[in-house]
Amino acid sequence: MLPDGQEVRGRLHARRQVKDGWLYQVGILVWQDGANGSAEPAEQQVWVLPAHARPVPGVSYEHVPTRRLSGDAASQERPPAWTLQYLPHRPKHPGATLLHVVGCTPSDRTLTREEALAALRQPRAAACIECDAARSLTPEQ
Repeated sequence: MLPDGQEVRGRLHARRQVKDGWLYQVGILVWQDGANGSAEPAEQQVWVLPAHARPVPGVSYEHVPTRRLSGDAASQERPPAWTLQYLPHRPKHPGATLLHVVGCTPSDRTLTREEALAALRQPRAAACIECDAARSLTPEQ
């Protein structure tokens, strides 16, 4: 469910339990600029609250990766690693780097807290707001 009430059919990639409920990682197809001015489909994945995702009737979700809170909720809230997503340069849009909590966006390399903080100090780097990567880097109280 989009904020303006539109419904878009997507794919459920993962679900995880957090202190206040559940988050769902969904992917939807959008169009992006391709070579020579063409348009190509590309999947964009985001974590959403239950109000923005609902099951498709008749579809089984039993094989969707599911991470439940353990007895130690604090360790689940502060993930041990982060990943980087490189956003390529496009006309009128310089390339950028987006920092994610592990599991938000597929990646083959994880970063330690120190590496993640160093990556955020680079020009055109930002933390993902969907997985709240910036909050996950704050020192434990």
